[in-house]
Amino acid sequence: MKNFVKIERQFIGSNPQFVSEIDKDVIHRVSGRSSNFSEMEHTLFIASNGSKNVARCAAMINRRYQKDNNEAVGFIGYFAAMPDHGLEVESMIRKAETWLKERGVNRIIAPYNGSPFLGYGLRTAGFDEEPVFPFTWQPPYYADYFVNAGYKPTYPLWSYTIDFASDKYRTAKQRATENKAVSVRAISKKNWRQDIETFRQLCNDTFKDEWEFHTFSRDEFHEFFDQLKPVLDTQQMLIGEVNGKAAGWCWGIPDLNPLFRSFNGKLGLIQIVKLMLKAGSYKRAGLICIGVLEGYKGNGLAHTLATTLYRRYEERGLKEAFYYPVNENNHRSKRFAESIGGTGRVLYHCYDKRI
Repeated sequence: MKNFVKIERQFIGSNPQFVSEIDKDVIHRVSGRSSNFSEMEHTLFIASNGSKNVARCAAMINRRYQKDNNEAVGFIGYFAAMPDHGLEVESMIRKAETWLKERGVNRIIAPYNGSPFLGYGLRTAGFDEEPVFPFTWQPPYYADYFVNAGYKPTYPLWSYTIDFASDKYRTAKQRATENKAVSVRAISKKNWRQDIETFRQLCNDTFKDEWEFHTFSRDEFHEFFDQLKPVLDTQQMLIGEVNGKAAGWCWGIPDLNPLFRSFNGKLGLIQIVKLMLKAGSYKRAGLICIGVLEGYKGNGLAHTLATTLYRRYEERGLKEAFYYPVNENNHRSKRFAESIGGTGRVLYHCYDKRI
């Protein structure tokens, strides 16, 4: 298990843009102990050329994802490989496909780590740029391996940069300030369980049509967010209300990649103290999730949520922030990003293949 987890760091850890996941977190997941794996079948593969390991991946079936999307889809995730080992990598992918097909899967999405909060997508542009947390860096040849194995870049993921000095952003912020039909509040650590449950319900209701999402259980949400609570700036987790009813949500996150890069996969006492002291010192941040319930769209709630979050970043001295990831076919979100001064580009893709 430890060998599987460390492989990617051994392969590409010397690249200055690389950010390692925390070893303990990955082990917790792929060992099946995570709440995210409660309805998951999975197995691990390591490819060797006879003298050394050259690739790894996990084949996964999330039964709740299948039920929610009414499709026999499976995933290949936790992919990592050395360059110039096409035969070994293709053989490993074929074995993963066979394992999935034997369990009824007829389409595979990759790379996807079984659940959206656990990571998905391959970097396909901007390879000389710093990735923004929670997304990480992968070399160009990763995508080539999937294309050569017959996968198509079906799911482009857009990243928008919101310029706080742009006229569109300033206009949107002013209109949001004047909008008295809606209100926005930060979640409360004192009412943590109640507010996280509101977050979960809003997430499940507003993201049900996004291809990468499935409904989240209480245990999954708490496993993810409870570990963030000690360092969390609650002003980046917002609930929008209309006449006292929770009608929308917005979640922003600072770029912690420089901090996690320094951890190099470890999370012991030293790293925890460092995280506690430095998590609030960041140079980049972005809006990673925003949603408004049907029946409440069109009243400016989304703009009020987003600009409230971005004002927080302005207060911290940032001149711009991100809105990411946005699906290629989510035209409403793309228009929304542009309406607040966003300029976008595709930085990541997920791939798929019929089997």
